[in-house]
Parts: sequence; C-alpha cells; structure tokens
Amino acid sequence: MSDPVMAALRDASWYSRPDTRAPKRYHVMMDDGRPACGGAMFLVEPVPAERVPEPSRCKRPGCISRWPSPAGEA
Repeated sequence: MSDPVMAALRDASWYSRPDTRAPKRYHVMMDDGRPACGGAMFLVEPVPAERVPEPSRCKRPGCISRWPSPAGEA
C-alpha cells in the first residue's frame, strides 16, 4: 500500500503583508515538502488530500492532476 497523498496550506507569515482577504487553497505536497504546482512557498498543517473539499483545492497545473477523489467518491 502506498503512502497517502498529502495536502497543506501555505505559511505566508514571512511576507510583510500577507493576503488575508481571500479563502486559502490547499496544495498537494511532493515527497520533498514542496507544492506540486511549483509555487515558492512553505507548506504547513498537512492533511490527507482526499479530505480537502473541492473548492479549497489548488487548481494550478501540477496540483490539479494529483488530487485524489474526495472521500466517499469512487
């Protein structure tokens, strides 16, 4: 059995003025801890990717192709 696909929110606290207005997206984590979409960001709070609701998923190339089906879907 393979390891579950994990997803995480980004840590934007290192920005001088992080955007706090828009809902945040989860990004699929690669084995080295970087986001699959290639964004320059630190990822925190990993969760199993299948638990992330569709509207909260990153839609960028890289992440979008790696999202598993949500729990309960076949």
